[in-house]
Amino acid sequence: MFMAKKLFLFFVILGIVTLCSAQTHIHIEDASYKNVPLRIYAYKNLLTRSPQLITEKKVSENGEITFNIPLSEAQLLYIPIYSFKLIFYAEPNKEITLQLPNFSKLKEAFTELKSYSKREIPLFVKENNSLNQTITNYDKAYNAFLKANFHSIYNKGNAEKYDTKIQELKKLGNSPYFKTYATYKEAYVSYVAGLRNELLPTFFAGKSLQLHNTAYVSLLRKLAKEVATEFPRAPSYRRLYNNKKFNEHFLIYVLYLGKERRLISEKIVLQKLQLIAKQSPYKRNKQLAKSIIAKSKGNFKGKNAPKFSQKSSNGKTYSEYIFKSEKPTIVAFFDSPVSNEESISTLEDLQKKHKNVFNVVVFSCEKEQANIPKNWTQFVVPYYSYILTDYRLGRFPYYVLVEKNGKISTQTWQQYLISLEE
Repeated sequence: MFMAKKLFLFFVILGIVTLCSAQTHIHIEDASYKNVPLRIYAYKNLLTRSPQLITEKKVSENGEITFNIPLSEAQLLYIPIYSFKLIFYAEPNKEITLQLPNFSKLKEAFTELKSYSKREIPLFVKENNSLNQTITNYDKAYNAFLKANFHSIYNKGNAEKYDTKIQELKKLGNSPYFKTYATYKEAYVSYVAGLRNELLPTFFAGKSLQLHNTAYVSLLRKLAKEVATEFPRAPSYRRLYNNKKFNEHFLIYVLYLGKERRLISEKIVLQKLQLIAKQSPYKRNKQLAKSIIAKSKGNFKGKNAPKFSQKSSNGKTYSEYIFKSEKPTIVAFFDSPVSNEESISTLEDLQKKHKNVFNVVVFSCEKEQANIPKNWTQFVVPYYSYILTDYRLGRFPYYVLVEKNGKISTQTWQQYLISLEE
């Protein structure tokens, strides 16, 4: 009996060690990326698209890099470069070789667009048996089918006629993630046919929740927008949480879209989400509700200023600790091709007028600003620098106010400067 217990304990420990050591290996070989730092992110969820940093590493001198990341389930991941998100699917315990777009070509495209709204670019994965290849092949066949039959399905509402073809396409892959992906693509055919009311009980009620499934999110957003539009005029929708047959996950989408489009009052949305966050039997739904509540509170503000370690134009290396001082700090982002003389002059005059009651730290993109005052610390960073992403860069020039304790201020830099004038 004692020996049986020892053996059982041994296999439990072995299972835990094996699970913890399970790694997905992601390999990139491209000389155009040599010495470029790369990050891999996941989405906490595809509704709010809140980023979750998985790992970070610099590409070697010869352009090679391998990421070893623990994954417990298939996920949509992405690598942000300039204003692009290079997306791919990763599965547990797989070897993945990614083919990235040429780094110089990405820079040319960014310079031409000059926008920080992230555009998604699907990456090519060399392994033929990967989830990426399965979804790529499925999408190609599915899109060709939908293009050829869209008008017939839309005008006649006869989605059932094409069910055999849809089921045939689903046989292209066997992974649970792909099966779910294909199921919601199937649901879209019914959506096109106008079978909106049938979609929820047929495809969503009681189904497993795949929060990283792009097809799922796309369709739910379409349905949620329609329900959210009716929400204020239909009191019954406000009791949907008590309806056990209704998909709670879909209700979260309705609430979120309703808030984003100002169709539902923020007060009602937050009340419902707080209820779900406390009472939902589904862990993922709780997390999703909490993430929306946190986003509504503007969780960037009040947190520590994002970390960095950078050499300034005076030759010294500084880190995020530069912000912890006896004065608040205005962090200014300047774009070198654009004249920032007026912005610099105005900020300098205010600082002198108020006897230097605040510090100024400047991040200049690509090129040093020659007219920066000597008492300001200046860092030259490339456009692809993660500093720009971490500080949520908007249009140039862009400013962030950091309090004396090194935390992002809850008031804007404009409010701070106005308070000085008062």
